[in-house]
Amino acid sequence: MLDRNDIFYFDKLKVIEVLSLKDDIIFVGGTSEYLQGLKNNLNDIDITITDINCLKDIGYIHRFYQNICYNLSGNRGVIKLKNVLIDIFIEDKKPDYIIYNNFKCETIDSMINLRQNTLDFNLINNEKIEFKIKYNLNRLKKWKQLQS
Repeated sequence: MLDRNDIFYFDKLKVIEVLSLKDDIIFVGGTSEYLQGLKNNLNDIDITITDINCLKDIGYIHRFYQNICYNLSGNRGVIKLKNVLIDIFIEDKKPDYIIYNNFKCETIDSMINLRQNTLDFNLINNEKIEFKIKYNLNRLKKWKQLQS
């Protein structure tokens, strides 16, 4: 059994290891990119789940709705630990994923498709967010081309 007091003080990589043991969790966004070697740093831990109950032993889940196009449903949550924020996207359907070094990571194609669809359907009403999505979309496409 995981002790909440211990995980509260874990570093980011140890928290990722603990989360990776849970069946419902898929690492998405920047965390998926980090685990697959596309990024060198990790700000927070991005995950998607279909059932929040799998996180009850990790910490208190602050739930909210946020319609800013980073996930399909807008259902979100966060768990704030001492050394890391776990950014939670609560969805009915899991994104496409691969197993990469024993971690369930959202595929690059899935990340590209989400960003492209967000731009194509004009779901953004904030210039800073639109710029970030375009920047990340181009970065992901370039990385994918280099892998071919």
